[in-house]
Amino acid sequence: MPSRSRTGLGRRILTFVLCVVLTAAIFYTQRFIVSRQALVDPIATTGAQGAVVSSRAFEAEVTRVDVTAEIEVTSSVIGDAEKVPANGVWVVVWARVTALEDTVHGLSAQLNMADGVVYEERGWFWASLDQGTFSPAIPQRGAFVFEVPPDRLDGPTLVLTHRPGYESRLSSRVEIDLGGVEAEPGADAVILTGPEIDMTGSDTGGSEGAADASE
Repeated sequence: MPSRSRTGLGRRILTFVLCVVLTAAIFYTQRFIVSRQALVDPIATTGAQGAVVSSRAFEAEVTRVDVTAEIEVTSSVIGDAEKVPANGVWVVVWARVTALEDTVHGLSAQLNMADGVVYEERGWFWASLDQGTFSPAIPQRGAFVFEVPPDRLDGPTLVLTHRPGYESRLSSRVEIDLGGVEAEPGADAVILTGPEIDMTGSDTGGSEGAADASE
């Protein structure tokens, strides 16, 4: 009887150990299983302001960030106006964008804060870079415009996603850390200029508008 008892105990211990090992193996294997959502999500490339961040479809470089209470424009979809005040502050992100393979018809732009809050480009201004068409190997310089409460402007990241037709899955995306951005708006309105071809690669976008605004 004692030997049978010891045999039964040994089998129970062996069964318990096998269960533990199997459970651990299942959890370990799940680390390598990619969800269906991850399989079709946009493919993101990250970088910082001042550096060229390249994805498969396009590359982008943020050259300047302006924070202002007013934007000076020639027209917008909300009507003709010389200066458009912000309900908060305007965050004007000047960038240089180049399509790499095929023509890119517009970019989806958003500003992600450190706390996870997302602000999308409103699309109010005709001169906004998000409404541009980008031909391969022809860089365009312009600005993305966001309206943000000043107390929420914390650790912003510019996120750009190209839109291949009506299909946003498997699109290319760049995420550019803008670093510390001062929430206090400048004293003068920022002049919003339309997209321009820029083959120099050395222009700090928005400098002309900023200079004009300060005069």
